[in-house]
Amino acid sequence: MEKFLNRKIIYNGRILRVELDQVECDNGVFAYREIVRHSGGAGILCISTDQKVLLIQQYRYAYNEELYEIPAGKLEPNENPLEAAKREFEEETGYCADEIYPLTTIYPTCGYSDEKIYLYYVSTYHPSKLHLDIDENIEAYWIDFKEVLSMIRSGQIKDAKTICAIQTYLLLKEEK
Repeated sequence: MEKFLNRKIIYNGRILRVELDQVECDNGVFAYREIVRHSGGAGILCISTDQKVLLIQQYRYAYNEELYEIPAGKLEPNENPLEAAKREFEEETGYCADEIYPLTTIYPTCGYSDEKIYLYYVSTYHPSKLHLDIDENIEAYWIDFKEVLSMIRSGQIKDAKTICAIQTYLLLKEEK
């Protein structure tokens, strides 16, 4: 276990904070750890009764690419992850989730961030209304489950939370 010695805040923004911590390692060596602090996120894997997956496609500036993803978003301060998942699902897809089941919690970048993403599953939902943020340009698509698996295999779906949600769903389904 590393011993915390001191911290310098490098950046404090709207979405994340970057800290530089000095630590003492188990062997007595002093080192620095750059940490990205993030409030976390929540996402929902929605699969219809006819085995179609509801994915969104949106441009991600950091990658300069349009990506396919499950509906998801960041947690507001002190927000319950389940409530965030419901909110983001409705905002991005125009559907309200009726029954939500937890899938797993993932640590997407454990080498330098404390972000946690809470993943859920929903199969029953009803129409609502889109509530996109002013800077969001999102399209929602119902894609056949087998096609989604093919998109993961081919590298067309690259988003980690989406791949983890699908894989966890398959593992849990296999256990039943």
